Amino acid sequence: MKLTVQIQLLPDAEHAKTLRAMVERFNEACNWIAAECFTRQEANQFNVRKFAYKEVRERFGLSSQIAQLAIKAVCDSYKRDKAKRLKFRKHAAIVYDQRTMSFKGIDRVSLLTLDGRVLIPFVMGKYQAEQFTHAKGQADLILRHDGEWFLLVTVDVRAAAPIPTTNFMGVDFGVVNIATTEDGGKFSGEKIDATRRHYGERRRSLGKAA
Repeated sequence: MKLTVQIQLLPDAEHAKTLRAMVERFNEACNWIAAECFTRQEANQFNVRKFAYKEVRERFGLSSQIAQLAIKAVCDSYKRDKAKRLKFRKHAAIVYDQRTMSFKGIDRVSLLTLDGRVLIPFVMGKYQAEQFTHAKGQADLILRHDGEWFLLVTVDVRAAAPIPTTNFMGVDFGVVNIATTEDGGKFSGEKIDATRRHYGERRRSLGKAA
């Protein structure tokens, strides 16, 4: 089972500037790719690589893997709606994978940027830390409107093992007896019916008084 774990990055001023430049350049590249895809009516990732990969690397100065991720991001989005040209926001979230991101212990992450790799400290809650051991190495880098940075990391969590059933009891639901177990036990509905009638009469009398 896949879950998403949110961790907060704590870059210093210089690293925050570097991350912002990376996000902006990535989305610039995505907008260029999106325009080309729309013009060519093409969303197949393999075909888009043929005309976009080299141009994206040269025009936007992206590394090989970051260029691939930008192409994939556009193709995945464009496949959902080919009727209109996609537009990526200047600070929209960008994706990292195991080739462009690596965790260094439980409090630092290395991210590939336009200036090479930068090492960013991060913090997370107890629950996130427990799930983090199953991180799969893919994440979305997010710049929040208040300037805070986050990573949404995909983790793979094993489903809990089913509890083995050793004893069970069949129950038949009825009208006179609300339940009858397979071993002959009976649970009468008489008291429930009496209570239902009592409150029904009360509601009718209150309605008349009103």
